Amino acid sequence: MSIPEDLMKKPNKLYQLKSAKLWKDSIAIGLAIFGVLSAFLGVFLPSLNEIFDSVVEGALATIGIIFVCYLTAVFYQWWNVRSSITIKVRGIKVTIRQGNIFDETDGWKVIGVDDTFSTSSDDSVISHTSLHGKLIQKLIKENEIQNFQDAVSVGDGRNDIQLGSARTYKDYILLVMTKLNHDNEAHTDNQKYEGTLRKMWTEISRLYSGKAIYLPLLGDGVIRFDGVSEKPSPSALLKCIICTLRTSSAQLKAPVTILIYDRMNEINLYDLKGL
Repeated sequence: MSIPEDLMKKPNKLYQLKSAKLWKDSIAIGLAIFGVLSAFLGVFLPSLNEIFDSVVEGALATIGIIFVCYLTAVFYQWWNVRSSITIKVRGIKVTIRQGNIFDETDGWKVIGVDDTFSTSSDDSVISHTSLHGKLIQKLIKENEIQNFQDAVSVGDGRNDIQLGSARTYKDYILLVMTKLNHDNEAHTDNQKYEGTLRKMWTEISRLYSGKAIYLPLLGDGVIRFDGVSEKPSPSALLKCIICTLRTSSAQLKAPVTILIYDRMNEINLYDLKGL
């Protein structure tokens, strides 16, 4: 089931200019550009002091050129991260971009579910706005719900299901993100969330069979985080996903793509280089 693209908030590409790291790193690049430009022009042109009538004019011209070189570096850095970024994590290519996970057709799509692999269409159990809920709606529409239930049935072994464990159905990896409480609420906390991600990478390594892997921004849906006054920001969740991959023992030879649906304007992509 494809989510209508007109409901996907278009990213403000200029938002990436808010990264302080981008502006700071551009200083060294701008000076390098100035150095190369000065060396090149020095072969063919006289010095600035010879061109201008006074030292002051020459100095101002030099400062102006350095400033232009700096802005060129800023533009270059921004252009490369204006809508997506690709980084290497232990040799694994990880791309972060906007997208709808249900539109991907060439690999595994990771969907976070509860420990019952619930197929209820009742909003009190599974929010219809969550990826789990959208998947169930898709399966119902395609008359596949029974096949799905047979494939992921947990029987009486629900208590043995660990957070971060996974089962597959077609091209979906169903990741157990939470355990439902008596009120059918999905809760986690920072420690459980990190442990879930570590286990997830091990499970993906076991299941992926060389296929590309697509993940949503796990934890950004209806899951409640206990022990904190505010739910972790999209940037914090994204950094945790990347850092757990970096420190995991999972061996992956396929690219990983993390898809941000509607919160790109809250994530500084350039800052991820620091990870």
